[in-house]
Amino acid sequence: MNLDFSKLTVYTNSLLAYRLFVLGQNYPLLTPQIIPKLEENGLYLAAANLAEKLKTSYSKDELNQARKTISEKKNQINQTKNLQNRNALKELFIQLGDLYLKYGDLVEAYAAYYKAHENNQTQEALNYANSWVTCMILSNNYMHYKVINVNPKDSDVKGYQKWLLLSAIRNYVRMDYKNFLIDLLQIDTNHLESVDFITSYFDLSKYFAIASLITKLPKDIIEILQNPFIIRILDADPSVLETLNCYIDYDFVQLIQKSQLLIIELERDVISAPLISQIKEKVINTLLKQYIINFRRMSLVSLANLLNLKHFEAQALVENLIKTENLNYVIDPIDMIVHEKYTNEQQQIRQCHQLGVTVLKALDHKYFQILQDQK
Repeated sequence: MNLDFSKLTVYTNSLLAYRLFVLGQNYPLLTPQIIPKLEENGLYLAAANLAEKLKTSYSKDELNQARKTISEKKNQINQTKNLQNRNALKELFIQLGDLYLKYGDLVEAYAAYYKAHENNQTQEALNYANSWVTCMILSNNYMHYKVINVNPKDSDVKGYQKWLLLSAIRNYVRMDYKNFLIDLLQIDTNHLESVDFITSYFDLSKYFAIASLITKLPKDIIEILQNPFIIRILDADPSVLETLNCYIDYDFVQLIQKSQLLIIELERDVISAPLISQIKEKVINTLLKQYIINFRRMSLVSLANLLNLKHFEAQALVENLIKTENLNYVIDPIDMIVHEKYTNEQQQIRQCHQLGVTVLKALDHKYFQILQDQK
């Protein structure tokens, strides 16, 4: 797999470059392509980390300078410990965490912010919660999420809103796509206007639509679409709004086709690409379920044509969906239909009908043989 950075502009932001670091941890063969991007964003500790995993040497003047700066900050902390000034220690640990975050060591940054929390006498975290939550999200480590206490005074309300929203929106930079979908739709819609960490409305519109299709019912999306912030996101790509409108109108024929186009768009994102098969499966299963339960019976052939699948692939997909979702449907492989389970009486009638068809076919075959013999 090769990464094409020529069309990507999002990686000018160091927090988004962290996504590439996570990608490099999961796909070591991509490391030679990823390290230059980490360096462009000053993440020299992250670059050194990936190089170490490959057991290759890595030396940069900037890396040495970063380590020197961090070492000096640690010396300050050790000197301050002797003074037993917890407030000063808190500020120094925050500064140390910021340095680690700046240069790309999430583990050490997380640990430094935790030390700041331990020395926080007021137990309010407005001045470091944002960075600590960023570390939690990027490293997928939520061990201490609940200990963060943010209880701002009236004058700090804006700062609190900013922290609250950034901690949710930054799920956009996570590799764990499922959690991003969940967290995005739990954002407090009363404060969406104060978000200032949107890197690409065009990309975010795709993620939002997929998240909506997977996690929301059509009736619930109507309320979300009335929010000015969401409208601003969807204005970046009208086709996304068309997709959601199909969902609201239960137009599943167009909806499935449009959602597949949406997934093709997401395939162009270097981070989403490895997860596309999981995303596609989730979207199709969700929409297929809601499509099927609107009918008492439907043709598997028409379903296969709708999904652009072969007949046996569509049958396997529906069988798996019925099993995993415990749907009250069965597949008739003879007539190639999927239908609601029959009652006992309906089943008896159906069996009699099928027996009658079998007998008539046998008689028809015999009659044909008699005609042939008479010639």
